[in-house]
Amino acid sequence: MRRTRRPLSAHRSGDPCRDEDGTTIGTPAAKPEPHALKRLKYGVISTAVAVYAFLDDLLLGPILVAAAVLFPWYLTMGAATGTFTLVNVVCCNWLQRSWDSWIHGHGARLEARFAKLRDGRLLKYPARWITRDSDVWVTVAAGLIGTVIVVTVIRLLGGKPVGHRRVVFASFAYSAGFAATYTGVGIGLNDLLRLI
Repeated sequence: MRRTRRPLSAHRSGDPCRDEDGTTIGTPAAKPEPHALKRLKYGVISTAVAVYAFLDDLLLGPILVAAAVLFPWYLTMGAATGTFTLVNVVCCNWLQRSWDSWIHGHGARLEARFAKLRDGRLLKYPARWITRDSDVWVTVAAGLIGTVIVVTVIRLLGGKPVGHRRVVFASFAYSAGFAATYTGVGIGLNDLLRLI
């Protein structure tokens, strides 16, 4: 009786042993994550993204002002721009990945309302302006309003995902403006404190 050899991949640690027909033997099936735990994790992450999107000036602005008083302005501005760009890209990527589950839950009514308004006389031209394929306009809008908010509005009005390059440009524009604004306030506060 001739013995057949198993492929090397079956002998690696962590890989289950397989029978000749390909079924796994000797390892229990992985338990799926409970539904309540998934909902809790989703709720915590979506709350963190929403807090960052809407309250970043209130929460992170004072921290950046204090850092600009304590450290050189170029170090503060560079570190803040890099960090906030990364945070914006991560938040926007999470938002786009979890869009379908959000839209089926909380956003279904909002999307139906936007679909009606998008075709109406009031929002027809702003919707075209926001959803057209222009990196410049998305970057300008994100620099003024906020990247996460702009990506959300584009997804609501346009119905299709925003490209990664556009998200990176918009994130950098918003982060550089945010960092420059609060670093400038910190520099002004530092100069004022020196005069006193």
